[in-house]
Amino acid sequence: MARKKKIVMPRPAPAWMATFTDLMSLLMCFFILIMSMMTIDPAKFNTVAASFQNAFSGVLESFPQVLITKDVYIPKMGGDQQNKRMAIDAAQKVKEVVKKEDMGEAIKVQVTESGIAIKLADPVAFESGSADVNPKLYGVLADIAKIINEAPTSQVRVEGHTDNVPIRNARFPSNWELSSARALNIVRQMANTGGVDPGRMSAIGYGEYRPIVPNTTPENRKQNRRIEIYVDYVQKLGQETGAFTISTD
Repeated sequence: MARKKKIVMPRPAPAWMATFTDLMSLLMCFFILIMSMMTIDPAKFNTVAASFQNAFSGVLESFPQVLITKDVYIPKMGGDQQNKRMAIDAAQKVKEVVKKEDMGEAIKVQVTESGIAIKLADPVAFESGSADVNPKLYGVLADIAKIINEAPTSQVRVEGHTDNVPIRNARFPSNWELSSARALNIVRQMANTGGVDPGRMSAIGYGEYRPIVPNTTPENRKQNRRIEIYVDYVQKLGQETGAFTISTD
């Protein structure tokens, strides 16, 4: 009679392994949840990657290149925090100039993602239908130019905007030409009397096509007639489209 083969059962895992496995599973779920709610700032990611690349230059044979898209902001000077401080300081100085000239209702300034934005409202900058800079603005533009020159690598972009009331004469066939001429005259004023390097500046005319409010009332149309001066301490990759552009280069 054949003998029954003895079956050897494997030894069970220690009791602590079950608890440890549960803990690891919970931790994994926790980190997956955290990652799913996290958003990555492309500018900060790019800055950190560039810092590592510079630190390991000559040590590693290669380093992964960071994909740069048109929405990535590249610091032009000393890093995001320094640029933000410079922008805040510049905005405060512009506000002091505006207050000194008693133009608080006509000139507004704010800090943007890449620098500062200065809005010149109608009619402080130009008379209706004219592209000649109002002489009352000369002193303010000269003071703003001095503030801009404190950051010699910043870029200055002047945008002209109008309402949707048609204009057609020998000088300005449309609002595009009018807005472009106004922006260019602001650029010339800051270059000629303010000493801003022309190579840092550009003039763009958007005409009636970028209103901030609907052109339905005289008050709204007045708000849409404006000049916007952008001083960028951080460079945004990509090109503007749909605008009539004049560069001073």
